[in-house]
Amino acid sequence: MNDVKDFTTVRIVFSKKGRARYISHLDLNRTMTRAVRRAGLPIWYTEGFNKHPYLTFAAPLSLGFEGERETMDLRLERDMPMDELVSRLDAVMPEGLRILDAAPAVKKAGEVACAVYRLTLNCPVEAVNSLLAQESITAQKRTKKKELVTVELKPVLDAAQGCVSECPEGTRWELTLPMGSELSVNPSLIVAALREQQGLPTLSAQVLRLRVLSKDGTEFV
Repeated sequence: MNDVKDFTTVRIVFSKKGRARYISHLDLNRTMTRAVRRAGLPIWYTEGFNKHPYLTFAAPLSLGFEGERETMDLRLERDMPMDELVSRLDAVMPEGLRILDAAPAVKKAGEVACAVYRLTLNCPVEAVNSLLAQESITAQKRTKKKELVTVELKPVLDAAQGCVSECPEGTRWELTLPMGSELSVNPSLIVAALREQQGLPTLSAQVLRLRVLSKDGTEFV
């Protein structure tokens, strides 16, 4: 890992699992802000009356989801070895949050294109395969204007490069879904479609986001 230069934005890679999946994005921002201060990092603060650390998330994770390799950007006032930054910040993380890596940020938030998810479902593999075989797969989604609309998921799932297999809980389904635009598809829509169209009222899902990808197909780090 390289040292960071003055005012260079640093991209932190972290995991969010277990009980931490119930931390909302707003609370995660507060948690990370407190952790950065406790770690004594030379963080850069915004100017003005209400100064606060420069800290942003390119792809916020939905409440209740776990994340294998999430990212957070922050800015430092002076040089600092990246391995020291990782160790100091990880030492003050609460349960369920772990700092994995850090490096100067290269890609911009606007380059986020999709994410790879692992869904663990308490249903048989046949239910998922039956859903995928349908000509139409729909779910209800709220727009930014809070309007409820019906979205067609069939083209998305056909392009999702999904892999369905059995697991002790029932079914493991890994798939790639678009994000970062109006075409974004949340895994909860897929689960809702499976529940409604396959008649599975007690269906539950554990969602793990494995990684976020850029438009060029490489990991967003």
